[in-house]
Amino acid sequence: MIEIKGLHKNFSHPSGDLPVLKGIDLSIKEGQMIALMGASGVGKSTLLHVMGALDRPTSGTVLYDGVDIFRLSETGLVSFRNKKIGFVFQFHHLLPEFSAIENVIMPGLLAGDASKAELKKRAAGLLGELGLARRLHHRPGELSGGEQQRVAVARALFMSPSVILADEPTGNLDAGTGRELFDLLLSLNKKLGITFVIATHDMGLAEKCGHIVNMVDGAIAAKPAAA
Repeated sequence: MIEIKGLHKNFSHPSGDLPVLKGIDLSIKEGQMIALMGASGVGKSTLLHVMGALDRPTSGTVLYDGVDIFRLSETGLVSFRNKKIGFVFQFHHLLPEFSAIENVIMPGLLAGDASKAELKKRAAGLLGELGLARRLHHRPGELSGGEQQRVAVARALFMSPSVILADEPTGNLDAGTGRELFDLLLSLNKKLGITFVIATHDMGLAEKCGHIVNMVDGAIAAKPAAA
């Protein structure tokens, strides 16, 4: 499903280009749940950002079902990112002035392919499935950390993406809430068949995934192996 070949990413620095990704080769099959492991600074977040078309690589290719996404027009790339990929971050990035249901429908509003009433109906059902039926109209500041991340997960799921990229999604939660959220992601993977790539420092959580990819200094240290 996803083929990454010869991926390099450099960032500009006053002293010269700073290489962060150094020739990544990675294949991910549809429906897999990948734990991306490695110390801080090895390039996990950068890899997720490039995989999710949030950032362009310096060189190399990222193919989804054989399509090189960085050969798409800018409009095509935006549409691809909105409809095919969901994002969950360590810090939920919810808009504080909007309610839970309003945050969830944001990708749908951007796509513009349904009425606001239709979007809200769909979002209410999704939030209900995630245990937030009574929190639809609460703003992020009125929700617990775990509830906020569930809203973020609902937003990531809203466009029925084929892939969800999660960057330390439990990193800002206490251990118990983090396990609950991770178990939710596992259940969504099994129930919906969505491909997950999750960056995490927690080996205990990573071992629940079907595959672990280890990164060291901007490169893959080991190929995915069955847990």
